Order: sequence, then C-alpha cells, then structure tokens
Amino acid sequence: MVMKTEWRLTVADVLERPLFRHAEVIAGHKGLHRPIRWVHILEEAENGHFLNGGELILATGLGFGQDAKKRRLYLAELIQRRAVGVCIEIGVYVDEISLELRELANEHDFPVIVFHEPVRFVDITLDLHERIVNGQMAALRDLEAYNRGLQKLSLQTQTIGKLMQYFSSSVERQTFYLPCDQPSNVIYVPAIPASQLPEANSMLQTCLLSPSGDGSGSTGISNDFVLMSHRRVLYQSIQMMGHVLAYVGVICEEDDVPGNDDYLLLKMDYTANALAQILMRKLFAAERALENEQKLVEEMLSGTSLSEELLRSALGIRLHQSCSYYAIVMQLEAEQKGAKEADDDVSFPELFSLFRSILSRHHFRMLLLDRGTRLYMVVISQQSATLARHHLEKAIAEMKQLCERLLPPSGRLSVGVSLQASQFAQASRHFQEAEQVVQYQEADSSHFFSDLGIFRLLAHIPQEQVLMPFIADYLGPLLRYDQENGSSLLETLRCYLEQKMAKQETADRLYIHRQTLYHRLEKIKDLLGPDFARPHHRLCLEIALRAYDSLAQQKKNGRTD
Repeated sequence: MVMKTEWRLTVADVLERPLFRHAEVIAGHKGLHRPIRWVHILEEAENGHFLNGGELILATGLGFGQDAKKRRLYLAELIQRRAVGVCIEIGVYVDEISLELRELANEHDFPVIVFHEPVRFVDITLDLHERIVNGQMAALRDLEAYNRGLQKLSLQTQTIGKLMQYFSSSVERQTFYLPCDQPSNVIYVPAIPASQLPEANSMLQTCLLSPSGDGSGSTGISNDFVLMSHRRVLYQSIQMMGHVLAYVGVICEEDDVPGNDDYLLLKMDYTANALAQILMRKLFAAERALENEQKLVEEMLSGTSLSEELLRSALGIRLHQSCSYYAIVMQLEAEQKGAKEADDDVSFPELFSLFRSILSRHHFRMLLLDRGTRLYMVVISQQSATLARHHLEKAIAEMKQLCERLLPPSGRLSVGVSLQASQFAQASRHFQEAEQVVQYQEADSSHFFSDLGIFRLLAHIPQEQVLMPFIADYLGPLLRYDQENGSSLLETLRCYLEQKMAKQETADRLYIHRQTLYHRLEKIKDLLGPDFARPHHRLCLEIALRAYDSLAQQKKNGRTD
C-alpha cells in the first residue's frame, strides 16, 4: 500500500516533465521512486561535501570528462552522499556511459539519466524547484489540517484505537501502537493476519523493549529496523517527562520505505504527541482513583491490627494465593531554594504514574503512600525470589535515573527495600527495615535490607546510653583533633578502611602524595593506639563511623529517634 503524496516529486515524476522528453534512464531503474528534495549542479566529486542528501544532480561532465577513474569516483561520491540520481548531458564532455558505471548504478539502485540533446540546466532547476516548493507548501497545509484533526479527536476520545485509525487512514500504511507496560497488547491498524501476530509481536518487543534493542532510550523520529522479510518499521517513542511509555510506528514494504520523507515522520511525531496527552490523562486519572489504596498502605504502615485475610481481600488477593512483596521507602532530601527556582522543579507526586509504569513493566503491582519528601510503597510480585529481586533492582535504577533527571539537582534520593515478605499483616515491621536502609545507606551501596549486614543491629541500640559513648570511645580522639586543628584525619581513616588499608589506593582516592598519607596514618596511630588496624578494632571503627554518619544525618534532618 503506497501513501498518496501527490505533492512529493520523485525521479519518475521528473521524467514526465516536458524538459525531459529527450531524456533516457540507462541505469538504476529501481530507484525511480526516490523523492527529490532539491536540484543541484555538481561537476566534480571533490565538491560532494556540499550535498545534504536527496538531491537530483545535473552535470555536463566538465569535471570528469573522458577519464574513466574520475567518472567512477564521481558516481561513487554521489551515491555515498545519498543523492537520488544524476542527469548527464551526452555531448562535448561525455560521449557515453560505460558498462562499469551502469553496473555500479544498478547495484545501488541509483538512477542515471542521460540527455541526448542539449538542455538548459537553468530551465530545469527553475521548473523543478517551483514544483518542489509548491509541493512542500501543500504538504505543510496537509500537515496542519492533520494536526488540527488529531487534536480535535484527542479531546473527544480517550480511545487510543481511534487515534490509530485516524493515523493509519492518513498515511495509508500498516501502523502499530506498542505499550511498554503491556507489550503483549499491541494494536495493529489495520489488523494483521493472525498467523503473523506472534512473529510481529516478538520482533517489535525485541527491537524496542529489550536492553539490546533501542528500547526505552529511543527518542528520535527517524528510527527504523527490519521487522520481517521485505518489511521495515519506522517508529517514534511516546514519552512523558523523558520516560518512554509506548511506541507508535508504521510498517512499510521494503520497496516503499520513505527514507528521508519528513512528511510521514512529522505525522508520526504529531500522532505520538497526541497519544502522549491521552496517556497522561489516563495515568493522572488512575492516580486520583487510588485514595483507597493510599489509606490501605497507611494502615499497613501504622501497624493497624488488620488480619491477613482482610488485607488480602482489600488487595484482591486470595488467602492462599502465592505471592510476595517488598516494603520500599524513598526519601528525597532537597536543599532550600528560591521560590522562582522551586516552581520550575518537578515534584515527587508528578512522578508517581511513571513509577507505576516502570514497575508494571517489570511485572510488579504497586501500592503507594505519599508523605511529602518521603514515599512508601508496597511492591507485590508473583515471581520467584531471585527473579523478583533482579527485576526490582532494574526498576529502582530506572526510577532513580528518572528522579535524577527531573527532580532538583541539589536533592539526594535514598531508597530502602525490606526483606521479601509474604504476610501483609507484618508490613509495618518490613517498612521499618526499609527505613533502616535509608538511615544507614552510603553512596553507591545496596538498597536492600538483606545486604545491610551487621549494621542491621544499629537501629536497635540505645543512642545516648550505648551508641554515642561507643562513638566517643573509638572516634573521640580523631574528632577532637580535627576540630582543634582543622584537619581531616577522620576522613582519612574512613577512606583507608574503605580501600581495605591499601595505601596507594587511599592516597589516590584522597588526591594526596603517599608520603602525606604516611604522616596522617602515624598521627591516627598516635591518637587511636597502635592496634587500631587489627581486625577486631577495625570492625569497631567501621561500625562507629557508620553510626556517626547516621547520627549526623538524623541531626541534619531534625530527627533524634
């Protein structure tokens, strides 16, 4: 099926013009469907860098004449620069086109047209440029009408299928809509034969959604790939705040790929924007409808004595149905900013629908509760423990990237994930586990409570009676020395332990000379004693450092619990 684009001038159309009545196509007949973007006179291969692609070239042969090598270089340069064809005047400079050049042109489906009688190139350029400009104006009017119809339709309906029908009827090609969170629910307009569905769905998902494909990172409007034999796909991502929600595209026959046809690509772009508006309205409407869900998470968080049967009933999960969940806490710590600057930032709640989309794509169901800069989530899965953690790690990485891109750059996002659990009545305890990860988490460390190790014990140690004296006993001399002398022995010790007491790595990490590190370590040894690096003492120092950081963070946040 070929889209009607009467305004578009192809090489075949040019041959119908009066000025080409004495012209003959001698090679590259398969490329006559190519659209012409401009007409250009070019006599030498050295000037090929002036071409942008899509030009029909006019030449007398002045630059390459009878030299066979120059002729081949000239034709190869035009092909490489993506010209759509060349018209050569047979006469003074060129008497014939050799078989070698014809074979080269046929190999690349590059039309070679010869004039057997002299022609005025100025008349050709004037005639064709007028046709091209008039065609472009007609295309702009058509695009404007299409966009108006698209916007009107998007305001009248929430049905994606109707927009896809409008898009398909306009481009007169096979179209598709692929949602990222439900990749099996591809919409094809018109419908494709059932026998081709499995292969088509599999190829679309592999090329667009898999990590090795273009996937969620795709943002351009000219992406394409081979779908099946003799078919290609042009596609556009549908995004909200930089996150890909779905893909829309057209499936073309191999001999009907538009190439540099901006007309079709712009229609696809307009369609993607209209679909994005519908998806945004649907996502925000869904968020507004989740008040009961938030109340349920509130009860789970507070430890309200609801039975397991009642909680599962509220969640729509059978009492004996096998499933598991994680309790997740996300905390955003942002510096105070001016009112004008703060107004420009994306807020946490604006990202909830995107979080839900990301988790859904990784086969999770999410329940959410918003408390300002802190977000509480129950993430439910029916996957195995290993697979669930793997998918959750990927989902958290995507959510963090989204926050880093859209939230205030001065903010710091912490994420804590509980142990995997199956009893919803115990959610309050698992939220405490996630809170503990947020409290003791270091940069680039694991988000999971199961990886917290010995530091899982710190939250259960009384601060004033045990923890603070413990910090004073092991770090007190360093803290006092740094405060009195403006030094950084505490940070030196921290880095030294993190680098497993490797001196060269520590010096490199601190950007100091190795001799300077030796002097600092000697001073630490004087203050903490000669046994500070022994295993037992080293473990106590690492715990004291982590506890010190945690208390400092709590003080910064105004918490003393």
